[in-house]
Amino acid sequence: MPRRDDIEEFFEFRIQFHHKDSEFINDRHFTAINAQSAIEMFEFACRKEELDVKIALIEKWNRWANRWENAELAVQEEADLVL
Repeated sequence: MPRRDDIEEFFEFRIQFHHKDSEFINDRHFTAINAQSAIEMFEFACRKEELDVKIALIEKWNRWANRWENAELAVQEEADLVL
């Protein structure tokens, strides 16, 4: 049986976006290990459906606080660590 430390935790992300010529906000939900993976899944889905969209907000579900929290800061911090 794997140890708890060896198991990657998954989180729910909500990506809010709008189509290029519209201000109406849509959202899609993804389950991923981090925000960057959720963004990659979103970009893949947009390419597959040939959608021209702009991301408005990325949020991560905090199940302990029972609320959505801004995940864009986490993405920026992860990007800074990679550089």
